[in-house]
Amino acid sequence: MKAYKFRPSSQLAFALDIIFNKRLHCADWQTLNDPMEGMFAYSYSSSSEKDHSHQVEAIIREKKQIKICSLSKTFDSHLLWSHYASGFDGLVVEVELPDRDERVKDVIYRGIFAQVSMEEYQNASDTAETILSSKYNEWEYEKEIRVLNRSEWYSLRKSVTKIIIGHRMSPALVEALKIICDKKNICLTKSTITDDGIMDFPI
Repeated sequence: MKAYKFRPSSQLAFALDIIFNKRLHCADWQTLNDPMEGMFAYSYSSSSEKDHSHQVEAIIREKKQIKICSLSKTFDSHLLWSHYASGFDGLVVEVELPDRDERVKDVIYRGIFAQVSMEEYQNASDTAETILSSKYNEWEYEKEIRVLNRSEWYSLRKSVTKIIIGHRMSPALVEALKIICDKKNICLTKSTITDDGIMDFPI
């Protein structure tokens, strides 16, 4: 599946790392911009006398082992360009993610907290991944795909397929990216805003 990583022009080095090293950086989820990231509430039967504290502690330990790379299913979003690509002076890196990789998750949007039922609890690892592959529904516009990884880098099986530059990117950076994309055989396009949404066209 195609996925899109937005970067501001000030973080061009991060985009170049994806291009040259065929990898995605996975960050500590506690550094992400949603203050409610990873928060969860748990429930259990009122008739249960079982102490669930050790299970909760295990979930918290597992969460600490997981790192996240956030991408989007689309580049056609004014908000994504504004929030993550410096208001169209940055760029989007198009990558190909495998359709069958248990580390690649479609984000599920929910209420303020992820909900964990101790009646359905299986193991801490799966529960931690379920929590971190969900997000507060006000972020739904991001159409997010997440890579949940146990290490800092996630290796891509295929090379970068396309770079989409914002229409406000500085001419010097555009020329530099033209040289790089020509050498790496990457399609380079430029965003434009139309009545039908955000489009891109070759440059």
